[in-house]
Amino acid sequence: MLSSRYLHLHEALGLGPMWLNRAAVFKSAAAGQNEQPDQQPAATVRPIARAVQSAAETSVSGNAARLAAMQAVGAHKKTAAPPTPSTDPAPAAQAAHTALADGLAAFPHTDAKPSEIMAVSICPSTEDSMAGKLFSGSIGVLLDNMLAAIGLQAAQAHKTCWVKSAPVFNPTPEPEQIEAALPQLQQELTATDARVVLFLGQIFESPQQKDLLDKLCGSTPYFIIPHPARLLRQPQLKAQAWAELKKVKQLLNK
Repeated sequence: MLSSRYLHLHEALGLGPMWLNRAAVFKSAAAGQNEQPDQQPAATVRPIARAVQSAAETSVSGNAARLAAMQAVGAHKKTAAPPTPSTDPAPAAQAAHTALADGLAAFPHTDAKPSEIMAVSICPSTEDSMAGKLFSGSIGVLLDNMLAAIGLQAAQAHKTCWVKSAPVFNPTPEPEQIEAALPQLQQELTATDARVVLFLGQIFESPQQKDLLDKLCGSTPYFIIPHPARLLRQPQLKAQAWAELKKVKQLLNK
């Protein structure tokens, strides 16, 4: 059977008359269009392929959502009005200093009584805030054992922290917080009349803190050892702490 489309194509190309067999049967183009090709069975989508495709679509939509959110934040930053500068910075700075200093009494601590040594950490730990007591739990037990090793009872040590108002444990408070806490800590040292100040924590080893330590202690000698919490995590540092504690013991025995 020969489709009439071939005859039309032959004539359109100018190929001259087309010789055909008399017995040839023609099929009209319309009839050919009505016939549908055999439908191939749809390929089965494997579960893994479907999961990969779904993950890809999710990733694309998720990326688009994140991009839209980032653009929205960027637009908000561009349109947000800059803060109005204070016309008189001195009162503003004084107010900020006062607000910080007022908050330092938020954490309960023991009264400053005459003591042989004043032990100072940077701020209360999360456990301390929950217990309402400095050096609580195993940290306090280790500190008492360290003091006992150099001949001191717990009552002979005034335990305190530099920044007392931290709502969330932060081993590196802002310099403004540390500076604002200095006067209160000086009062504690004066009230205890401690012969030695023992700073607990790596932050006190920072060169930026040396001036503040000198302001606080004056002529009172001070030593720095790792915080008991760190000693519990890294027992290998106990030798370093013991070397400093022996110096404290020698000084107190004079």
